[in-house]
Amino acid sequence: MKKQKSILRGGIRQKIFSMMLITIILIITAYTIVFFYQTSRVEKLVNDTYEMQRQAYKEIGLQAQYQAIQSYAMESFKTQMFHARNVLLILIVIIVVAGLISAYSISGRIIDPLNTITRRVASLGIRHSKFKMEDVYRTGDEIEVLAEAFAKQSERTLLYIDKIKRVTAEKERIGAELEMASKIQASQLPRLFPPFPDRKEFSLYASMDPAKEVGGDFYDFFMIDDDHLGLVMADVSGKGVPAALLMMVTRVLIKSRLQSGSSPEETLESVNNQLCESNDEDFFVTMWVGVIQISTGKGIAVNAGHEHPALRRADGQYELIIYKHAMPVGTMEGLKFRQHEFEMNPGDSLFVYTDGVPEANNSQDELYGTERMLNALNTNPDAQPEEALSNISKDINRFVAGAEQFDDITMLLFTYHGENGKNNRNLEA
Repeated sequence: MKKQKSILRGGIRQKIFSMMLITIILIITAYTIVFFYQTSRVEKLVNDTYEMQRQAYKEIGLQAQYQAIQSYAMESFKTQMFHARNVLLILIVIIVVAGLISAYSISGRIIDPLNTITRRVASLGIRHSKFKMEDVYRTGDEIEVLAEAFAKQSERTLLYIDKIKRVTAEKERIGAELEMASKIQASQLPRLFPPFPDRKEFSLYASMDPAKEVGGDFYDFFMIDDDHLGLVMADVSGKGVPAALLMMVTRVLIKSRLQSGSSPEETLESVNNQLCESNDEDFFVTMWVGVIQISTGKGIAVNAGHEHPALRRADGQYELIIYKHAMPVGTMEGLKFRQHEFEMNPGDSLFVYTDGVPEANNSQDELYGTERMLNALNTNPDAQPEEALSNISKDINRFVAGAEQFDDITMLLFTYHGENGKNNRNLEA
């Protein structure tokens, strides 16, 4: 058994050669055994026959003549058997040689194409880009079918690789454009803080932490005149470049209307009608727009489907200011927006944000929520605007614990000092 295992080791060619050799040897061995067995039986039968005849010749007195005849016959028989054995040995040699040649030929017809296929497949991507049919594969059997399968698979693989290259190039191009759009979007927002270093009556800070995709969140603040400050927090529905473009258009429209002297409700009515004129993508914008008179702290605001702002009175806690909202801007023409009045006293703070803050979620799909947001604000309610937004950002990051961010996180905090309150705070410092 061990010897057979050692013989059958190696490649297919050696295995075929060894199997055919073993088969031939077994056939020849069996035939030789039968031959010699039958020969011995014939010799015995001849000897028995001659013995009977010898007794008969002996009885009639011809024993000497019979002995000569028997000796001649036996010599002749042995000579013929010797020739027969020689012929058998020659036939055995011929059969063995023919079997080995046949085995070599058969193995060559099988192994050579397989070796060629193996080399071609191994060289794909190095010396050859495609597996092609060759004459060596056209054997009319399963090897030809295998080669055709490789050729078809190679063709499909090249098509797939070409498609992947095109998709990758397009993805890289889109990624570069989105990155550029994100930079353009960020560049449109005020990023210099403090924004009005000469104004001691208030302080504010804003931030936007964009998601991977270009989004539509934006904040804005600007002086309408020497005594009025405009604040905007908005979120355009959808993602991508169209939302970013609509964001920039909306921001410009709001700022230009407010600086031209329109009230918040008049501004949103005008912006709404202008956006509806060419809003083929059915985008809409939720926004909070407020105007604060710096000398008195009195303000006017409109909430168009946006998040509830949080207000903190001096020495108090941040609380949500919940009231009925108007419809988002861009949903339909002719919408009316109702504004409401509010008043801020020295030490009061106003926090506005987009839905990316309360809807930040962790790996268990839990939402951050407004309760956690208020707790983060109230851990240090006296913190300056930049520190307060930093506290919220850290708390959100701790909550999501590395989960993917799906929406922009945009926040703005305004603290009103008033003329006297600001002067007192400078003296204490």
